[in-house]
Amino acid sequence: MNTINIRKKRTRFGFIGFGLIGGSVARALRDLYPDSEIMAYNYYETKPHEKLEQAKSEGTLTSISTNLEDFSRCQVIFLCAPVLKNVAYLKKLLPHLSPDCILTDVGSVKSDIHREIEKLNLGRQFVGGHPMTGSEKTGYANSDPSFFKGAYYLLTPTPESNPEHVAWMEDFVKSVGSLCMVLDPDNHDRITSGISHGPHVISAALVNTVAERDTQGYYAKLAAGGFHSTTRISSSSPEMWENICQTNREKIVEFLEEYIDTLSKAKEDIISGDSQAITKLFADAKKYRDSIPT
Repeated sequence: MNTINIRKKRTRFGFIGFGLIGGSVARALRDLYPDSEIMAYNYYETKPHEKLEQAKSEGTLTSISTNLEDFSRCQVIFLCAPVLKNVAYLKKLLPHLSPDCILTDVGSVKSDIHREIEKLNLGRQFVGGHPMTGSEKTGYANSDPSFFKGAYYLLTPTPESNPEHVAWMEDFVKSVGSLCMVLDPDNHDRITSGISHGPHVISAALVNTVAERDTQGYYAKLAAGGFHSTTRISSSSPEMWENICQTNREKIVEFLEEYIDTLSKAKEDIISGDSQAITKLFADAKKYRDSIPT
């Protein structure tokens, strides 16, 4: 299939949700297709959306809509709101979707949205997406298309996904400089529970434990590189992570149970003064961590 033809056929894009990742995707599309039409939905409807107005004034967006009917013109729609809102918008978009429109998302949980896609018979149009990138900073003002360069961008097509839609998404992912990997939704959610979702819960719990101890402000004043590196992700959006915990509950809990077992063993080894076990804890962690590509 000719990549150039795939790219030329789709130049009208729509966004539901326009924060850090949505804004970064839109900026990347603007770079790839300078003359394209890029529309975003203003969920306020009755008042201006400051971030969308900024994106339009900068030229990232062509237009802002308060009516989902306008999305019937779109050839690709990116769902970039928190995961529960992405699922909720599917029913609202359903009457307005062009039959050939590619529907994709950027959420880090896939099982829920795939279930809703199946229920609404949208499997042919949907190609799930998850760019494994971003920042602890939030909002369009912090968006940047360079986030995608060298990062993995996961795709979770359905069994019914139109092959041309999957091919266009693969081409888009590679065009923005990302590494493309295709996973099934269940495996995706199991993996992300261990490398993303669980660590965010652990980071938040660590920060809150320190905060409870810090009655005089000394902990915050003296916190150095180790604490900052371990807890950087706790500055992320609370709403987004509440949604993720709600939608990937079982796999996050499964991972946390395994982590608590490991932590409990470390605690017991420290209590007993088991030098060999403590050394092995850190040596095994160092070996695996050092093997992870930067």
